[in-house]
Amino acid sequence: MKIVTPDPLLRFAADALAAVRDDIVVIGASAVRVALHGRDVALSPTRDVDAGTRTEDVDRVVAALEAAGLTRSPEPHEHAFTWIRDDHLKVQLIRPFHPFPKGDARRLPVNNTITELARHRDSVAFDDAPGEHRLWCANAAALVGLKAQAFGRTRHDGKPVDRDFSDAALLLANALDDITAQVATDTVIRGRVTTAARRLLDDQSAADAAVRELVATDAYPSVAAARRAVAVAAERALRRIDA
Repeated sequence: MKIVTPDPLLRFAADALAAVRDDIVVIGASAVRVALHGRDVALSPTRDVDAGTRTEDVDRVVAALEAAGLTRSPEPHEHAFTWIRDDHLKVQLIRPFHPFPKGDARRLPVNNTITELARHRDSVAFDDAPGEHRLWCANAAALVGLKAQAFGRTRHDGKPVDRDFSDAALLLANALDDITAQVATDTVIRGRVTTAARRLLDDQSAADAAVRELVATDAYPSVAAARRAVAVAAERALRRIDA
C-alpha cells in the first residue's frame, strides 16, 4: 500500500468515489503525483481526476458520481465523459475498447491500457489514516504505457497535449526502479514503456513536446537541461528494461 499526503483534489475524489473505489483506477495527472510521491519533482498543476473503469462498470460508476453530487459538465467538448461539482472537483472517465458498449459507456474515450490495470495498480492510503485503503492508482509502468498510447492527442481547441510526453519522461527519470520491477514479467506493458522511451529518444517532435512542458513547469532551468534530461531518462530506461 502506498501512503501519500493527498492534495484536496485527490481527497475529494476518494470521498466521491468511495462507493465504487474497487471499480475504478485513478490515472492521469493525479496518479502521476501518487507514483512520484516523496520525490522532488515539479509537476504541472491539474484540475481534474481521470479514472479508468471496465466498460461493464461504467453505469454503476456514473451513478455513484451523481449520488455524490457531481453532474455532467455543460461544456460540449467534455460533456460525454466529465462530471463536475461546484467545489471544483472534476472527474473524467475512460474505458477500454468494447465491441458493444451500452449506456454511458458508449460515449467515453477509449484506451486499451485500461485492461492491464487490474495487474498494474497500487492501493493508496492517506497519511492521516495510513491503514485505510482509499482508492486504486495506476502504477508507474502503466502510467507510462497510458501516456504512450495518448502521445499526439490534442485538446478541444486543437492545441497539442505536451504533458503526456513530459509526464512519461519524468516517470522514466524518477521511478525507473519501480518501472523495471513492474514490467519484469509483463511483456505488454514492457512493450508500451519501451515504445514511450524510444519515441522520446528518436522522435524530435516528442522530445520537443516534453521539453516545452518541463521548462514551462520549472522542472528544469533551461531548454538545454530539459533536453539532456529527457534523452538520459529514455536511454537509461531502454538499457535497463531491455537488459
